[in-house]
Amino acid sequence: MKKVTVFSASGRPGRAQVRQLLSSGHDVRAVSRDSSKLDDFDSLEIVSADYNDPDSVAEACSGSDVVFYTTPSFEESHKGLDFAATVGNAARKAGVSQLIFNTCCWGTDEEVGEVGYDGSRLIINTLAQTGIPLVTFQPVLFMDNLLTSWARKDILENNLYTYPHNPNLEASWICLDDVAKFMIAAIGRDDLNGKRIVLGGPEIFTPQRVADLLSGHFGKPIRYEMLDLDLFSERLFNIFYADQEGADLEAFSFYMTNFYKFNNESEHKPFKVDMESVLKSIPVKLTTFSEWIKKQDWNEEIKTTAG
Repeated sequence: MKKVTVFSASGRPGRAQVRQLLSSGHDVRAVSRDSSKLDDFDSLEIVSADYNDPDSVAEACSGSDVVFYTTPSFEESHKGLDFAATVGNAARKAGVSQLIFNTCCWGTDEEVGEVGYDGSRLIINTLAQTGIPLVTFQPVLFMDNLLTSWARKDILENNLYTYPHNPNLEASWICLDDVAKFMIAAIGRDDLNGKRIVLGGPEIFTPQRVADLLSGHFGKPIRYEMLDLDLFSERLFNIFYADQEGADLEAFSFYMTNFYKFNNESEHKPFKVDMESVLKSIPVKLTTFSEWIKKQDWNEEIKTTAG
């Protein structure tokens, strides 16, 4: 059993990590500025830390064997490199044996000309430069995104699965709990230190297949509709930024439009992942989309906007 500090523990990726760590018998320290979002977990140490306060981050890492770090979604995302340096240095100084990083997005070792993916690569490099033994997982697309307020409402109320994906886009959806299982499987695996591992799910299919699976689960026709990028950007902006002083919808929309154009058109095919070699090295049983759909409480109260 290891003591694992989980940063951003109250977001959806962090909650999955906490859930799977506890299920695996690990001692978990959850870092969150809002402990109420973790009230449904037992046997959990909850501490508060602020990425802008290095001393609080160092205290959160103190006494831990392993640190799980996930890139913050949108809030203060412009400070991503600073936050990574803070966490990496704090973990190294605390004597943490391993930092396991979830980028929440696809990536490659080379620049690809898309600011989000290239920025993620820089964050990985920043963590590595702190000298902490580092394993990086790069999951491409989350099933759990469909549970967020910007996707679920259309499914439940309008019988629509809407996403800014080209109808022919092939994607390997993975659930957040499976990502957490990979992170846990990497604990103590010195052979994985320094690795950057792209993750997808067990199936590769187009948006219409997602709509078909949703239709089968809910027992009614659910139609796929490619969501206009400007509308999608506006939805996300209203969730994450609308109340922030100085927030710029035009700039955010420009970023999101370029990001999804890249995903839809790039020869890299960021969302399509062949998992065969990964599973040989890290044998995690992957959850199919239909299995995941059946496990969800589609009427749950949404406590977090994070995908």
